[in-house]
Amino acid sequence: MQPNELTASNFASYAPGARAFAIAHLKLFQQLPLSLAPLLLREVIAYDVRFPAEQRILRDQFAYLDSLSPQERNSLLQGFLAIRVTEKLAAMDWVRQPQSFSEAWTAYLWSTHQMDAFRTAANEYAAAWQKAKPDPEPVVPRLSIVLVGQGCTDSPYPVFRKLRPLGTFFPNLDPANGWEAVQKTVVARAASHPENYQHWYIDGGEAAFEDPRVTRVSYAELTPVRHAILKRMQAVIHSGTGGPEALRTLLAQTRPEDIGLDAIKDAPLAHFQASILTEGSGTQIFSTTFAQWTAREALRRAQPVTLLVRFAPRQRQLPMNELLAGQNQEIETDPAGSLIDADIGAYYTWINQQRLSGAENSRFLAWFEGRNEALAIGPALPRGTVSPSRLTMGQLLEMLG
Repeated sequence: MQPNELTASNFASYAPGARAFAIAHLKLFQQLPLSLAPLLLREVIAYDVRFPAEQRILRDQFAYLDSLSPQERNSLLQGFLAIRVTEKLAAMDWVRQPQSFSEAWTAYLWSTHQMDAFRTAANEYAAAWQKAKPDPEPVVPRLSIVLVGQGCTDSPYPVFRKLRPLGTFFPNLDPANGWEAVQKTVVARAASHPENYQHWYIDGGEAAFEDPRVTRVSYAELTPVRHAILKRMQAVIHSGTGGPEALRTLLAQTRPEDIGLDAIKDAPLAHFQASILTEGSGTQIFSTTFAQWTAREALRRAQPVTLLVRFAPRQRQLPMNELLAGQNQEIETDPAGSLIDADIGAYYTWINQQRLSGAENSRFLAWFEGRNEALAIGPALPRGTVSPSRLTMGQLLEMLG
């Protein structure tokens, strides 16, 4: 089927919000090239379980396309129009199963040496609509707090080396009641701006506090879900008939209800957690990878104004078969190695925060938990300096503003 053959009835299987969105833009879909329409439908079909920021971005994107004349739209999409599409791909059920089309489409682009042309077209398209519809400024300056080094008594090297040129290093922080001050700050921000999914707490271990206004994701709480995914992965591996592609397809097709997440009443959060554990590499077995990837995806998808990431010791490296089996009763942790993971994870979290609107006014804090070393980045703090001040965590957070 070609896009110009689409009718409203083709979206009958979509959830209510996605169906209404697709039908409202039916005329536009009918005018899009087959090299783009299924990829946009992949986003639309999940509309009902997307975060508000993702829904807004989708609306902005289509509003921009709708605002163009046919000639302007064809000029914008010229790169997509130039890409060859086979009859086999066109015959796929790309309306009801756009994810399956996307996987086949990726393989096709690589096999026909058209991937570079597609990337160029996609980048030009994204740059155009994002320039026309920039993200709004946050209601309050963004603040990300990253805690590293839990369970580690000493660092094998100076922590926050990549972050130090960007802010002020505090080597004399008073660590007493530091964790309590961090919690208090997160909860206070959530109370002042209680919008859904705008305040996140991600823990690589056991979650230490709960607030209904703070979206919480914990590695320990997802243990049954992680084991369910590992069991599904093992079934493919042991079948002898499925390689990496079959495993990737299985994970892409995994639904929250397949892995025990259907009990969560918050559908967007359930789907988010499922995606973290099925799309992230190593998120099922390493807590540090889980924390870093979850922070990245939360920033990218929900665009929160407050983010707290607390790294915990991950299990020590083992042969991959043992890690995937997930049957170790006595898991040995690696605090020193986990600190290295978390340190670079803090740097990546800062980078990902800087990709959001209001980056020039954002705040960032990394703390070697329980110790006297912290790194703060903010408009009022000098870059690449070391402060001799003896501050409490509460005072440092107040300084950040």
